[in-house]
Amino acid sequence: MAISNHERVNRALILLRQGLHPYLEQEMRSAHNERWQTIAKSCLSDDQSSRRNLEDILREDISALLKIMIKQWDQVFRRRLSVSERALISELLEVRNKWAHQSRFSTDDTYRALDSIARLLKVISASEADVVEKQKQEVLGMLSPEKAEEARIKEKLAEIHKLLTFRDEKLLRRALTHRSYVHENPGEGEHNERLEFLGDALLNFLSGEYLYRRHPEKGEDELTRRRSALVDEKQLAKFAQEVDLNFKMRLGKGAIQDGGYYNPNLLSSTFEAVLGAYYLDNNSDIEAVRAIIEPLFDSVPEEIVISRSNVDSKNRFQEWVQRNVTQTPPKYLTVQTGGLSHAPEFVAKVLVGEKIYGEGKGRNKKDAEKAAAEDALAKLKKQGLM
Repeated sequence: MAISNHERVNRALILLRQGLHPYLEQEMRSAHNERWQTIAKSCLSDDQSSRRNLEDILREDISALLKIMIKQWDQVFRRRLSVSERALISELLEVRNKWAHQSRFSTDDTYRALDSIARLLKVISASEADVVEKQKQEVLGMLSPEKAEEARIKEKLAEIHKLLTFRDEKLLRRALTHRSYVHENPGEGEHNERLEFLGDALLNFLSGEYLYRRHPEKGEDELTRRRSALVDEKQLAKFAQEVDLNFKMRLGKGAIQDGGYYNPNLLSSTFEAVLGAYYLDNNSDIEAVRAIIEPLFDSVPEEIVISRSNVDSKNRFQEWVQRNVTQTPPKYLTVQTGGLSHAPEFVAKVLVGEKIYGEGKGRNKKDAEKAAAEDALAKLKKQGLM
């Protein structure tokens, strides 16, 4: 007889309860000693706790375990679990409530629920994780090819969290430290800008090599545009959030008040710094960094890269100028500098007011001006201005 998706989720929730129960008791007892049961019971609603003793509740009710973990997050569980695991706990409480209300689970919903359960069980080293993982793989085979590929990418991203660990915690601490934090806390040592420089260099090389291997039919211009799209500020900021760097950034109070935890420039810069630090922490082994970054590159849909790479660099630069400097559009000065009569060469400079922002070459004025705009955008990015 075929198993319904609702029943698949039920079986996985039972395994989650079996794995979480001893873990929760151990952590609560460690933090609160003999008072742990009283504190745990206070986290539950009167309806949930009045009819049974706590041991029966924890052995039978997964929602009680999850609620206690949420209520005791700051006091107990954040010591060993990350922000992403806190989000998993809330997500699984919603899954349990959906199951309890007999809501319909699509195959896609079922896969996501089993994936989240398996991930949390793996984090706490529960043996039940292996059983849920097998159930998850069965559901993966039921998904459409597109959904299955999307699910595999998400699994790769989850693996990054396991890889991105540091032997030298001071190095990671420096990578997460913004200039604003050091300014307000002078005794905190070096900020992350040197590591950001190193990470930027690594990203440029690894993204270029990645695209070179992936698109053997593409020429230099197309590869350059795609590289710019793959490692632009918005995309790097998204990568930073996917590996949970946002709330780990060490920012000054002013930067926090200005929304620094959500600032794409700060997120992308911190991501570059962490990659630079990870490279050094792994004895300057670029393969270690490649293992982190390539699954992230794989996660970016091809159509997004194409769409971004097709945005004209002159328009992008003009948008930046009008947003940050002046409403007057940039000026381009272009001259022919040589080449053959049938293949001339042009050099262009792009100016804002009297200041030169970039230079570029091309076989016609249009290409030279485009190259100048791309040069200007690259310089702005290195300066942390976009």
